[in-house]
Amino acid sequence: MERKVIIYAIIASSLWGVSFPITKLGLKEISPILFAFLRYLLASFFFLLLAIMHENFFDVDYKYLAIFGMVSVTLPVVLQNIGLKYTSAYISGFIQSTGPIYTLILAYIFLNEKITRHKLIGLALAITGTYFIVSPKGGGNLFGNLLVLASAISYSIGGIMAKNLLNRNYHPIQIIAFASFFGTIFLAPLTFIEKIVFSMASIPFILYLAVFPTFIAYILWYSAMEKLEVSKLSFFVYMIPIFSLVSSYIILKEELKLLTIFAGFIVIIGIAIAQKA
Repeated sequence: MERKVIIYAIIASSLWGVSFPITKLGLKEISPILFAFLRYLLASFFFLLLAIMHENFFDVDYKYLAIFGMVSVTLPVVLQNIGLKYTSAYISGFIQSTGPIYTLILAYIFLNEKITRHKLIGLALAITGTYFIVSPKGGGNLFGNLLVLASAISYSIGGIMAKNLLNRNYHPIQIIAFASFFGTIFLAPLTFIEKIVFSMASIPFILYLAVFPTFIAYILWYSAMEKLEVSKLSFFVYMIPIFSLVSSYIILKEELKLLTIFAGFIVIIGIAIAQKA
């Protein structure tokens, strides 16, 4: 495994992990949906500039990509941002790490992928851990936790759709660019359903989230994916909630609950067992 590839994957994971407390800080200065819209408006501009360098960029299934943008950007980002208003950043990080659980279930339903004994054991552990994280026993806010959970499920559906696009020989940058573009379009009208809050203090948070965990992290991740098998790369996904936990404690001084941390590691172990199978 090349050192450069490892560095790319670690940086991407750390940027995604740190994005949870940064988002929660930004939500003090700007309303959740407007925050998501401005973040992806800027990020989609960068992605589209990069994507148009590829051949046959506009030769795509626009209807499918529009739905994909809604499922993989609009819905999960709105749900996550609103959820973060109510719950802890580190808990959100652990809940988002449960995504592979739903991907396995959805792959079984829609892609006819087999559920082996190891996958069942892993799923059982991960679902048990998720229950304790989301429930009031795990801390945070039940409503906020459920919104973040719905966000994780939406991301998983997007993951299945992305796999379909990759199987149809779409370039990863092309997929991300159109997802961001259509996701931003669908976010625009949603900004009017909330009470709009905006202060100039939110601009650094918008810039940071658009550039680092959105644009740069995905570029690094897909660069690593070109050199490394997805099964090996998935190891670095387990680092995201760890970075979220540490950064939430440092940046937000969040009170860490032992039960939530323990349950979070149960989820990670369960997912590792299921994916290894």
